[in-house]
Amino acid sequence: MSWRYLRTADRLTNNLSNNLINMKIFKTNTNITLFFAASVVAAWSVPKLAESKELVPGEDGVELKQAGAANGKCPPYGCPLLPRDMYFDEEAQKALKAIRMINRQPYDDADVEIDLDASNQALELLKSVGGKDQATLTLIGYKGGNLHDQVNQDRAFVISPYHIQEPEGKETRKSSSKLLMGVFDGHAKLGELVSEYSVKTLPKLLSDKLEKLLAEADTDSQHAREEIQKALIETFIEVDKTAPAEKSGGCTASIVLQLGKYAYVANAGDSRSLIATYNKSTSEVKIVYISREDKPDLPEERNRVESMGGQVYIPPPERIRAGASSRVLYIDPETGGTNGLAMSRSIGDWAAGAKGVIPDPTVDAIDIEQLVKGGAACAAKVDARTGATFAVSATDGLLDFMDINDIAKTVAMSLYMDDSPHPLSACESLITTAASAWWQAKNGKYRDDIAIAVSKLSLD
Repeated sequence: MSWRYLRTADRLTNNLSNNLINMKIFKTNTNITLFFAASVVAAWSVPKLAESKELVPGEDGVELKQAGAANGKCPPYGCPLLPRDMYFDEEAQKALKAIRMINRQPYDDADVEIDLDASNQALELLKSVGGKDQATLTLIGYKGGNLHDQVNQDRAFVISPYHIQEPEGKETRKSSSKLLMGVFDGHAKLGELVSEYSVKTLPKLLSDKLEKLLAEADTDSQHAREEIQKALIETFIEVDKTAPAEKSGGCTASIVLQLGKYAYVANAGDSRSLIATYNKSTSEVKIVYISREDKPDLPEERNRVESMGGQVYIPPPERIRAGASSRVLYIDPETGGTNGLAMSRSIGDWAAGAKGVIPDPTVDAIDIEQLVKGGAACAAKVDARTGATFAVSATDGLLDFMDINDIAKTVAMSLYMDDSPHPLSACESLITTAASAWWQAKNGKYRDDIAIAVSKLSLD
């Protein structure tokens, strides 16, 4: 949950920030280990939610089920990896601990014998959450009030392969890899309905549009790239129009679509996605693209909002230095009060939409093949056989307290380095570190929901 209406945007104090920077989240050698001491801090400081619940996909519509539930049936576009709660889902928590033991984390007793059977069983249990090439994970936040009433409004998915019906008679090229991944950060009273609806609806809508496009164009052509970008924008707009956002509710959306040698990043809101490369010979990790945060104070965004009759609030300098965000002001239809939305683009948020907040994402196309070949867009050459290029999508619950370069390095090592922790362990480490920072910065009174999705981008 972004909690963009009332959430203050305080950051860590300088001392705490320095402490986190000094934490060794990864090591650049073949015996890489993740830093998990923060897990202990989180376990001590985060109250246990005995019956924390979240919305998960059901056969018909959206159903409220116990966290971690699944219906076991894949939609036509493919089987999505869906996150489970890394702490409050006790079954997932135990499985994650068993997976960590494969690489024996620093705080584990060196004399403890590793049960490989238990680890393999844990990997099997969490195969709907992640594997060696992709992973997704979440952690419910705490927003005050009754512990049993907490709802996780963050969603994520990784769909690989992402199925798009090939037109009859059209030969499919070997390079036409298809993957779809992303995160959705719900906010306001019914934000979880909007984020859940987006997770279920967006992949199908986009697949249908791409099916028609593939029938007419070579996906590597300039014209096709423009049409794919257009299809992404149209999909976001259609999801917004049909989302259950009445009377209040919305979500961010940050997704990565890979079609052949191109990765398309579509972003609306303050969640973000990045594309990065990993050099096996030097262990260098390089972020080659990151989506922007759609903030109301950006000149083009502010101009649009104000031209539509909206008002942009910009905090005084001292508040900005403390982490406060600019906001689009609007009247909440449910309370009649004035609220501020800390972004200029989102899905839902219809009341703010009347004041210039739009669902249209910014969309960019990245040539993965060019990255693999070590072209001008990438200073480091990458192993062409593996295509050591990867993507990460994350909500601001993670991004607010984690350096983007540390995120990329931790994920890269888990995906590509021998004897490295499993990608699920990497995600767990990142979330735990961010959660502990939230808890300390807010004195235990507030912690945002967190979701992350990671995946290799392969040309095979």
